Amino acid sequence: MSFTEDLNFLQSLVDAHQEPFCLVATDYHIVAANQRYADAYAGSDRNAIIGKKCHQVSHKSDKPCEAHEECPLRQVFATGQAHQFVHRHYDQFGEPDYVTVRGNPIFDANGMVVLMGENITSISHGQDICLDAERMVSGCCPSFMRVLDNLVTVAETEAPVLILGETGTGKEMAARFIHDKSRRANKEFVVVDCTQFTDDRFASDLFGHIRGAFTGAMENKLGLYEIADRGTLVLDEIGELSPAIQVRLLRVLETGTFRRLGETRERRADVRLVCATNRDLAEMVRSGTFRADLYHRINCMQVELPPLRHRLNDLAELSTFFLERVGHRAGMSDATHEVLLRYEFPGNIRELRNILERAAMLAQGARIEPRHLPDDITTGRPSCHANPVHASEASVACPEPELDEARHLKEVLARHRCNRRLAALELGISERTLYRKLKAQEAGQ
Repeated sequence: MSFTEDLNFLQSLVDAHQEPFCLVATDYHIVAANQRYADAYAGSDRNAIIGKKCHQVSHKSDKPCEAHEECPLRQVFATGQAHQFVHRHYDQFGEPDYVTVRGNPIFDANGMVVLMGENITSISHGQDICLDAERMVSGCCPSFMRVLDNLVTVAETEAPVLILGETGTGKEMAARFIHDKSRRANKEFVVVDCTQFTDDRFASDLFGHIRGAFTGAMENKLGLYEIADRGTLVLDEIGELSPAIQVRLLRVLETGTFRRLGETRERRADVRLVCATNRDLAEMVRSGTFRADLYHRINCMQVELPPLRHRLNDLAELSTFFLERVGHRAGMSDATHEVLLRYEFPGNIRELRNILERAAMLAQGARIEPRHLPDDITTGRPSCHANPVHASEASVACPEPELDEARHLKEVLARHRCNRRLAALELGISERTLYRKLKAQEAGQ
């Protein structure tokens, strides 16, 4: 029996999956899908899915996802092994949904891959990975998608995590995302600002104290470490800890035990540790200002958040969200967008949000023009410099080679039948910028 001879048999296998699942042929056509997949992408109508290409259903695009994301189907058929990636899909209402896509090979009797089983797990709907002060930032730039993939992988483990990123890139939001997607999600999430610690107060704040431990200790007090028991403890800006505090923290991490100040009894707490910093800890280890043994203890799994200047392909989407959040519907001019694209954003996402909120107030409901932006942005001379976690000379839209950009521009133009206005809208740039990029590519050929 070939894989196409008994569709009822295939359908019964597909229906056994609890999450959205489909079978896809090498030409991207969906052979079978379960009801959960149909509910997610076609409004319960399974007949509207069968026979369509997977990227038409999940990405609402006539182009395969490999144009801008890593394609599990191509990898599965090429290697005969399972592959997993993070994608941004669009549900039946056209709303973005970040998902984990796992492709598994389906073999025939001769050991040839004839189908891919695609299992979809929603990481979080678009509104949950959002852009405000409480939630994760979103986008579709490859650098952001890679970070999201790393965060999902890290969340499934219990290992300590070190989050690196400049000020304003969303380190605490990333830590919250790890917690919310872990098995500890229903337990405490405790954030500790390490810049507030002093050598005298460290033990009391982190481990607590008993009544009478020191002058003014009128009652027993739980420390933040104990409060985080069975949950997640975030040590924000861990690079600011003094050498004395580093020693005391290392002992707790190595033994798993602690004492409340003034107490002889040893206690234990089951804590998932997440550390965050905008400092270059590796360089601090080399210079002797951060302990190497503590660094290796907290750096089991590392996630590096890209600065905004490495995610400029997401600038249009980010700007639209921030402006809509403050009720500004007129948007910004092409000239304003061009100015923002040339700016380095040392304050990253947080700085962009503040810039746009200020500009929206000055514009008073009209379209935002360059004159509504601060002088240091229009002149291209920021008042503060980028953090050393990411070198300023690496300032690019996304870490993609020029050949990838050239191919992407051609694909977008072809999709819109060489209509530069529509292509520029999809790319989030002005038509003038698109023309300039195309001319530069022609000159370089």
